[in-house]
Amino acid sequence: MSKWTILYAYNEDNVKKYATLIGGVYRLSYKKNDEYYVFYVGQSDNLERRLLEHLSSSESDPCIKRHIREYDCFFRFVEISSLEERRRVERDQIDKYDPTCNG
Repeated sequence: MSKWTILYAYNEDNVKKYATLIGGVYRLSYKKNDEYYVFYVGQSDNLERRLLEHLSSSESDPCIKRHIREYDCFFRFVEISSLEERRRVERDQIDKYDPTCNG
């Protein structure tokens, strides 16, 4: 399996520059008092598209919208082509970080 990327500032330019068009699992984090907190974990068959959807005005999750609006947010991801493996890694990450917006 690939390794997780470094943290990138979560904005449209960085998503287009760094996120791939293939499948994987991603984490959205925010920074507060020099600490990073994971607030959402997701998976997609197209990382760039899904990360851009969260930034769009059509984002339906109020928790994600609030975090993006109120904090400096970051993203990182790992490329995984298999849907079964993406689901497993997503579940492991949710269990590990207990993200606020995955509730």
